[in-house]
Amino acid sequence: MTEKEKASSILQKYPYTGSYWIYELLDRFNICYFIEDLGNADALMLRFDDKKVIIIDKDSPPTKRCELIAHELGHFLFHTGNGILYKKKNPLWVSQDELKAQRFALYLLIPDERLTRLINVIDPPSIEDLADEFGVTVEFMKERLELFHRDSINNMI
Repeated sequence: MTEKEKASSILQKYPYTGSYWIYELLDRFNICYFIEDLGNADALMLRFDDKKVIIIDKDSPPTKRCELIAHELGHFLFHTGNGILYKKKNPLWVSQDELKAQRFALYLLIPDERLTRLINVIDPPSIEDLADEFGVTVEFMKERLELFHRDSINNMI
């Protein structure tokens, strides 16, 4: 299943309910969430037996936290094993996994249907307005618009 398909299936099963939806989703997946001082890391996804934990750095602003949670959720859904040991083995796999988790986060927090409705109007909103609408950072919104554009081109081919 692709990142887009996985995000779509989650959105279908657990429809978006507002800005706290990502936290509700964590409850649905039985994942604990903590804010801690992580130093050099923005976020971590950890597993201990049957326990799953996402830790977000305390200095991350609220909109960035949602993005980080969605990204770490992507790691949880697509990757298995001990991420810390795994990252030391093969940097190429790590890079591919990071891209996959990020694409999943982009599709999850900014679904195609809502994005299409908002931008296919006579006077489309600014990137800043779109970021506010979806509760994400401007950088994340730009990344999603690039992916949306690439998807649109690929669908025409």
